[in-house]
Amino acid sequence: MIKPKSTVFNTIWSWCFVVCMGGVLTACGSSGGNSPSTAPLTNTPSTPEAEQRISLPNTEQNSLTDALSATDAVQRMGIGINLGNTLDAPYEGDWALAGEEYYIEAFKNAGFKHVRIPITWGNHIDESSPYQIDPEFLDRVETIVNWVLSRDMIAIINVHHDEWIKSEYDSVSNLNRFDSIWIQVSERFKHASSDLIFEIINEPKGLTEAQVNELNKRALSIIRNETSNRLVIFAGNEWSGIDPLLATENPDPTDPFLIGNFHSYDPWQFAGICTQPWGSDLDKENLRNIYVQAYEWSVTNNVPVMVNEFGSAKYDFQNPENVCDQSQREEYLRAHVQNAFEFGLAGTFWDDGGSFSTYDRATNTWGPEMQILTGN
Repeated sequence: MIKPKSTVFNTIWSWCFVVCMGGVLTACGSSGGNSPSTAPLTNTPSTPEAEQRISLPNTEQNSLTDALSATDAVQRMGIGINLGNTLDAPYEGDWALAGEEYYIEAFKNAGFKHVRIPITWGNHIDESSPYQIDPEFLDRVETIVNWVLSRDMIAIINVHHDEWIKSEYDSVSNLNRFDSIWIQVSERFKHASSDLIFEIINEPKGLTEAQVNELNKRALSIIRNETSNRLVIFAGNEWSGIDPLLATENPDPTDPFLIGNFHSYDPWQFAGICTQPWGSDLDKENLRNIYVQAYEWSVTNNVPVMVNEFGSAKYDFQNPENVCDQSQREEYLRAHVQNAFEFGLAGTFWDDGGSFSTYDRATNTWGPEMQILTGN
């Protein structure tokens, strides 16, 4: 940027004043013909120390008196619904209508057993130390969580579209920023009902298996530093499909309060972008096999499992001319629900208030998918 002349003059004058005060008077406008020689100034700005990884805070660990076992939680959760495109948008209201308490009442009345509240923190937390979360945003998160808990439903909160940790994982600043989210969230909800579950990270696309394993362990240690027995959900890398879950490490095999998780929009060509049909015997077999693998992993690792995103688009929002057949959508969702019940998994329908939705937020009405999902 080019400074105005007056600014340049002031800058020069300020420099002269500082130098003059340091004893070099002849540099401040005199001819300097008879000035004594003066040693040059040697003071230089100190180099800031490299940022170090933050330590866990010293705190008294809490133990929830109403602790819910992982198995009991998965059974209780049954089929739930995502409050998608809400707190996970850059700012609430950007992608869908802002959250309202009557949505949660509608979810409860429809028969959903839990609500996943995806949250993107990036625009609401400092980019440098001490990485404080905006208090008003944290209050908003707590308000929506309480809407769910007050209706005897299980609530799930997470770190959702925070691409900065996924794209630059090796940054110490980003790692500290991510840790700080869970430090503050764990402290804020330390004494909340055990019906509140923490999900470490959503779809860590771009991270390696090793990085996700490290991230899961670190976040779990932060949560456990505050509360010994709050339920925590973990998943694998990339889009958190079934294969990454099978490949991921249990962050703590001695911890009984963990739930494994995967997402399924398989095949994406049908469920995501509506470019192929669905419903053949092979299609149904392939989908069921995903649940078989999840069940076998659960038994082997003694960790209950959920699929906290599944769904089918009505149309491809990027290419809206691609429309999914409604009868095939309903058959697809029915297969997910049946498989979840058959293999004892909890499932969470992805409702984004748009192409994946069954609930119309503006009119407080439901589409036909709701009856398939809840049986009501």
